[in-house]
Amino acid sequence: MATVGMIANATTQSLLWGNLLDRYRKPVEFVAVGELLAGVGHFFMVAGYMLFLGMNQLIIAGYVIIFSLGGIEVFWSMSNVGWSALVSELTEVDERKKLMGQFSIIGGFGGIGGAILGGTLYDSGGFANGSIFNIAALVMIFSSFIVYFAIHLNKEGESSRSNDNVDSENYPLSNLPSKLRTVYLSFILALVFINFGRNSIAVITSLFLEDPTGFNATGMDIGIYSNVRSIANMIAGLAVGSVVAKSDDKRVMMTGIVFSIVGIIWIAVSPNFSLALLAAFLTGASEVIIGASSYSIVASLAPQEYRGRLFAYYNTTFFLSWGIAATLIAGPIADILIGQGFSNADAYRGSFIAAIVLVIIGVVVLVVAFRYARKIEPPNTDDATLEPESQGIKLE
Repeated sequence: MATVGMIANATTQSLLWGNLLDRYRKPVEFVAVGELLAGVGHFFMVAGYMLFLGMNQLIIAGYVIIFSLGGIEVFWSMSNVGWSALVSELTEVDERKKLMGQFSIIGGFGGIGGAILGGTLYDSGGFANGSIFNIAALVMIFSSFIVYFAIHLNKEGESSRSNDNVDSENYPLSNLPSKLRTVYLSFILALVFINFGRNSIAVITSLFLEDPTGFNATGMDIGIYSNVRSIANMIAGLAVGSVVAKSDDKRVMMTGIVFSIVGIIWIAVSPNFSLALLAAFLTGASEVIIGASSYSIVASLAPQEYRGRLFAYYNTTFFLSWGIAATLIAGPIADILIGQGFSNADAYRGSFIAAIVLVIIGVVVLVVAFRYARKIEPPNTDDATLEPESQGIKLE
């Protein structure tokens, strides 16, 4: 289910919306239209799967949801790349990590509230009657109008939607300075391994928690685990948005990666469910720390003329990691080990080990990228990021 939607999202961001955003530079409209179309798409999805539920065609109804969500992601990804470019456009270098941390606090509240509301609706028949999706769709549509009518001023008081005088030429990526391109591609490759590793076990973690050979957790226990993760998102967001907002992006990102590795190790060796909640906290905090610091680094690297495409590739490393990594790596490893006679819990632990290996490979690539970046940074600077304009790099 995750793979279809994330492939659709990542593909359209990289090949379609990123290019169009660089050409028209209308991030507000991209966010608003993307959210609006995604919301409307959910209504069609509900009508489709309810039709087959009424015919007791449960498998077909399931596939209707899977491929409908894939189609929705085609347009929802328009919003994803729009947000990335919009935040970069309206902030300074030293503000971005702080703002992304503050977003995570709001997201933490949303995660907790959404889990409670979604669970309540599901228990009361919200899936069969479609209300669990219809309410989400209404929120998306409402938010699209808020974005369009509220986000219209940049720092100079000029309309962010009035870019009619901006040159709409879409510069080829080959025009990027070679050193900048090398640093960016190395950084993206590192993110592929890091995100594929830590996110490949997202679904398997819940299976591990509830399995009798694991912690035999109840639905309420898994809800607690999820909420601890959301609380960690909020605490980490508060920290990133305040006390570490001015810290070195590279060091902050490395801290987040260490949290992720320790969290994965801990859930694999934790003796009981209560102590396993520490893993939920560590992995939840790492999500925010890695997301905020890596965004700040890419925002500093990406010239305005290329932000749509460069952020699309950046977002791809996150979106694809939720589906493909689990489908091609974590899931098969667990299935193979179970087939060889291992208990379910030990098989899932094998997937955790594979995840750690991927993250460590990503760290090695990341260190190489950071070292190369330092070679083209100006001397005697304490800045943690590589701002192209500050390196004397000019776009042709």
